[in-house]
Amino acid sequence: MDDTEIVPRRADTVELVPARKGWVPAPAAPGRRAARTARAWLRGCYSPPAPSSYLGAGERVRIRTHQHGIVPLLSVTQATAMTPLAIVLGFAAPGVWIQLGLALAAVGHQGYVFYRVLAWRTDQVIVTDQRIIRTSGVFTTTVDAVSLDQITDSTYHRSLIGHVFDYGTVRIGSAGRNQSLERIDYVPDPGEIYRATLRAPGQR
Repeated sequence: MDDTEIVPRRADTVELVPARKGWVPAPAAPGRRAARTARAWLRGCYSPPAPSSYLGAGERVRIRTHQHGIVPLLSVTQATAMTPLAIVLGFAAPGVWIQLGLALAAVGHQGYVFYRVLAWRTDQVIVTDQRIIRTSGVFTTTVDAVSLDQITDSTYHRSLIGHVFDYGTVRIGSAGRNQSLERIDYVPDPGEIYRATLRAPGQR
């Protein structure tokens, strides 16, 4: 009896086909290509791209961060508080159509909260040795950047709650007046971002 073990084919096994220069991976079927593209797009909706996607030649990342975790926590807390209120109003509503409208409003609000959480996850601030970059967007991506040489002044502010949870607001003034980077709220450790935007006089 042949004792040869039959190894089952794995789902990620690459199929090879003969070619002039040897064996090469078989071209993906149109359906598989579309599924792979859809998965990559969905992954990009909830996971920001790597900083290397936005860097120039020789540019090095010094800080990569996003807004403080209290941002999605506030959204989820608001949704949790609204849910029982929507249930009570639904039972107290006099008509079926009003109840249906309240139910749709509650579902829409939950979807909006989910969108806000995804927006928080994809919003990131990158400080390199040359620029400060901010990326945002769930289904689309917006990239704003300003050179450190263009920054005229920068400040940061922490409220009492910001001191407790270690977040604050960073304000950046630049010659280009980039509104997306003029004010960045809920930044973890804003002093670190502030110091990273400063350059020695000889480097400006």
